[in-house]
Amino acid sequence: MSGPPPASPEGTLGEIIPLRLPVPDRLFEKRAGRFRALAPGHAAGDYLLALAALVEAQGLACHQVPIGLGAQDLSSALPLGVLEWPRGEAWRDALAVILSEMEKVPFPEPARAALARLGASAPAELEAFADALLAGCDDRLDLAAAPFLGAALQVYWTALAARLQTGSVERSERGCPVCGSPPVAGVVLGDDRLRYLTCSLCAAEWHLTRLICATCRAVDGISYFSLKGDPGAVKAEACQQCHTYLKLFYLEKGPSAEACADDVATLSLDLLMSEEGYARGGVNLFLLPGAGS
Repeated sequence: MSGPPPASPEGTLGEIIPLRLPVPDRLFEKRAGRFRALAPGHAAGDYLLALAALVEAQGLACHQVPIGLGAQDLSSALPLGVLEWPRGEAWRDALAVILSEMEKVPFPEPARAALARLGASAPAELEAFADALLAGCDDRLDLAAAPFLGAALQVYWTALAARLQTGSVERSERGCPVCGSPPVAGVVLGDDRLRYLTCSLCAAEWHLTRLICATCRAVDGISYFSLKGDPGAVKAEACQQCHTYLKLFYLEKGPSAEACADDVATLSLDLLMSEEGYARGGVNLFLLPGAGS
């Protein structure tokens, strides 16, 4: 850690750095390509390839399912807040596309059984599953089915976020300013060293001044961990105040990094942080307990 922390959680520069809203086609194409690029030689290569197929199905769902904002009021502090937004059935239509595409993927039997359970679930049951996932209630979830459910919700919220106007979104002190979800990871840009956090649900990216905990906003007790032999492309930023960490991907060292895909591919760093006594401060809908079954 170098240099004094900024005077406030956002800092003067943070006041003028714009939110970056997702472009769904580009997002899912890049993410799927990154999963495929990371798979060869990786200990979890088969899982990464399966996730590449899942993300490609997300891209197809974006094309086939019309998703719009409608006439909803977007004036709240969280315009697409996950606990307040009146979900339309379009997310279930996206799920149907994804389930159909996933039938072509050679998943292991537990995952295939989870796909079958989702396909046989009534709309009310799917909505209850979605409520539990968005609220972070893992004890109410079918964890083997959660990545597919999460994939459909990502399609839905990403499409909604893409239709917002950047200037209409207020800055948030906690979580994504668009939907309120936690970040999946952060990226540090090469030239100006700005840190952007990436939403685990809608993929919006918002600036947060470096050397500040992304979970509790503490400025003291921040430290960094990395794997032995890593060239510095990824570090875990850990907070001694709340005992959480968030991965940061440094694009000057690894310009092809994509927050969600690279987060899955660096599970060894998660294991290291668990041994050090830290918990994840972010969420990856593809890394929930049981997601790799």
